[in-house]
Amino acid sequence: MKRIKTVTGLFSIVLLVVFTASCGNEPDTTGHRSTPEDSNSFTFFNIGKNSVITSKAKKDLEKILGEAAVERRGVLDLAMNHKTFLKEHFPKLDRMNRQLNSSIGLRVSHRIVRHMYRHAGTKGLPYDLVEFIYSEKPAKPLLIRLYFKTGGSEMFKTLEQKYGPAGTLEWGLEDAVLRFWQKDGDYLFFSTVPRWGSKVEYRIDIYFTAAIEALIQSEKAEQRPAPSNKTGF
Repeated sequence: MKRIKTVTGLFSIVLLVVFTASCGNEPDTTGHRSTPEDSNSFTFFNIGKNSVITSKAKKDLEKILGEAAVERRGVLDLAMNHKTFLKEHFPKLDRMNRQLNSSIGLRVSHRIVRHMYRHAGTKGLPYDLVEFIYSEKPAKPLLIRLYFKTGGSEMFKTLEQKYGPAGTLEWGLEDAVLRFWQKDGDYLFFSTVPRWGSKVEYRIDIYFTAAIEALIQSEKAEQRPAPSNKTGF
């Protein structure tokens, strides 16, 4: 029993150190150093709202998280937890999500790139899946999502140490809890989602709203008809 407690304690310490580093307190390893503007928002491995996802940054992220599967021109669904969650609690994000997606369920593709990392565990990281979603031009991050099943309490403590006290929402499922932070218009959500039996899944979602809004406006501009040279005279 003493050995089990010791191993568990060591795992918690390691997990805390790993996530503290991933939140941006480690030396620059992704080719982008956090700017003062980024410090007013959220970062993950130094990727923040003002980052540009360069070729070097992609290569360095693969060194940290493992090989990525890449999807281009895909759907950008901001929804989380359940279908009406954003509408009920975060109307700004709900408005953006409605602008990005069809009200009748049609597939709407956007000029985005999605990197999906499923092998972070082989690099000693606790994540089952990491998603980086960024716009094609400019290559700015829109949304970062992390999925994992262990070490949730340690990660939450790390986030509170870095960003301060979180807001809390209980929703839907029994024992389902959302903790959240808002900085400079951006959001970081930490979700605890009960699964079958006593199992729990954790999720972290980081929304960079200025980049999302810029994508929406650029797509609207592309849809406007070009001005006609005809005058009727």
